[in-house]
Amino acid sequence: MHVTVFLRARRIAVSFLAAYTALCAPAFADEPKFGGTLHIASLEADLDAFDPLTGYSIESWEILRATTRQLVTYPGSPIGLKEDTTLVPDLAKSWDVSPDGKTYTFHLKDDIFFSGSTERKIVAGDFVYGIKRFCDPNKQVAAINYFNLVLSGFVEYCKDFSKVPTGDLAASKAFIDSHEISGVSAPDDKTLVIHSDTKNYDFLNILSMNFVSPVAPEIASKYFPDSLESRKNLPSSGPYYVASYDQGQKLVLKKAKNFKPESDEARKAYVDEIDVDFTANSEDAVVQKIQTGEADLSLYLDAPPRGTIQQYVSKNSPYLHATNSGSANFITINAQKNVTSEGIEALRKPEVRQALSYAVNRAHLVQSQGGSIAAVPLSQIITSTISGYEQFDPYPTAGNKGDPAKAKELLAKAGYPNGITLDALYRTNAQNETIAVTLKEDLAAAGITLNLIPAPASGWRAYIQDPKSRWDVFLNGSFSPDWQGPSTRMLLGGWLNSDAAPCGTGNVYAICYSNPELNKLAAEAYPSDNATPLWTKADKIVSTDLPWIPLFEKRKIAITSDRVTHWTWSSLAVQADITNIAVKN
Repeated sequence: MHVTVFLRARRIAVSFLAAYTALCAPAFADEPKFGGTLHIASLEADLDAFDPLTGYSIESWEILRATTRQLVTYPGSPIGLKEDTTLVPDLAKSWDVSPDGKTYTFHLKDDIFFSGSTERKIVAGDFVYGIKRFCDPNKQVAAINYFNLVLSGFVEYCKDFSKVPTGDLAASKAFIDSHEISGVSAPDDKTLVIHSDTKNYDFLNILSMNFVSPVAPEIASKYFPDSLESRKNLPSSGPYYVASYDQGQKLVLKKAKNFKPESDEARKAYVDEIDVDFTANSEDAVVQKIQTGEADLSLYLDAPPRGTIQQYVSKNSPYLHATNSGSANFITINAQKNVTSEGIEALRKPEVRQALSYAVNRAHLVQSQGGSIAAVPLSQIITSTISGYEQFDPYPTAGNKGDPAKAKELLAKAGYPNGITLDALYRTNAQNETIAVTLKEDLAAAGITLNLIPAPASGWRAYIQDPKSRWDVFLNGSFSPDWQGPSTRMLLGGWLNSDAAPCGTGNVYAICYSNPELNKLAAEAYPSDNATPLWTKADKIVSTDLPWIPLFEKRKIAITSDRVTHWTWSSLAVQADITNIAVKN
């Protein structure tokens, strides 16, 4: 793994850092013990995805951490997310790299098994099948842009697969069985070979993602990807398997009998069972369950309510956990092709995007999130825990409080002396509503009127990618690094690189950004032994162009019950590592 220098986040109040040090110390006093049940209260009524093919939220990755394993992974850290950056072998015991850096040959461990609907040994062909599922037209892998660029023959394979009719499981299986990806092969049950046409400095990091998990073809081929039946029956390659799944009610994961702890360097699997309760329905209900001991931690609670955070800080509670995360919130712009409105046409002008950036009161937004413990103002695309970060603000304002006069001046220059009105979509939960209301209030002072349009949590992704949907801006855009450190490809080489993420179905947030200068720098960065300066340069170019409007960088905050004795962060999940948390029995 390449050595990465992590640049520090913006300065946080010294008083908070002292308090945070005091908060963390008691949480690690108890020696971890095996056994017991970890109870999780979910804010949402169900998982947004529960298949390594489709899961791409931090919540789905938190649960998939327990039910999937990869070739390589991260072991978790009790200190913070950016400390969890050292790759360790997972299902692979070792690997060889060709002199040109383009071919990796992985040698699998011996005692690795599926659990659940099948308990056979995991073989190299299960990885091949899992990757061959990526292009299934019934359900495409959630981060296909990575694999378009790093797997030889993948684009051609996907192009052919796209011709297979949807809704026909037999047709999908027949295609997978009769077609190969030239860059992925299993010479025998213990050997997996992955080849790329180019050298990629972050190749092992990409393979650490949950997408690259072994999948049993004899089971997965029976069900549509991530369908209800698939969720109940997809075999687990991790230390826990699905014991029961009552959609909208409860998910129960139990430790697999054939899980070999000595084969897993990353997951201790302290608890015997993990129960996820989907009936909480509100932030207050989730917090109450944790505070009364009915639950040990939360799912889909992006951050506890502001009052709850202040309560825990004031008491120096050891059950409040906080870390820099590299995650960010931003306003996305509807840049889909052939989609137009007065607002969209206005936002295609650089001066209007600049006016929008000047109009945002980032200090007000940070305060609305709970202050510096919860967030810091952000004015650029790259965040503080990923490579290439150098603090940069192309449109600075005093105290990050915005500059309405400057925003009005730019709007007038662009031909809108009387201001503009934008249809602004937002997600309907308490935190995102707070962001929407705060933005509406602050932008009005600059002559930008937001017509707020609520989008339900269960349907906003489909809505935002439908060209017929009405919206100019989405107020709750967000990302979390797919891994800490060298994960800049996700943003500058992925979401914003039109060579990797062309406009169309599946484009994240319908961003549809295209900048040839960025694409050129990204192409130089992938094979580089030192990509950091290239990403820094690209960040300055793109942050100035404003493909989206950065708002704030989030610190990850979690509260737990007093039963939790061994708190651990997972850099992939960007929150709790449920396979390394222990509870009092």
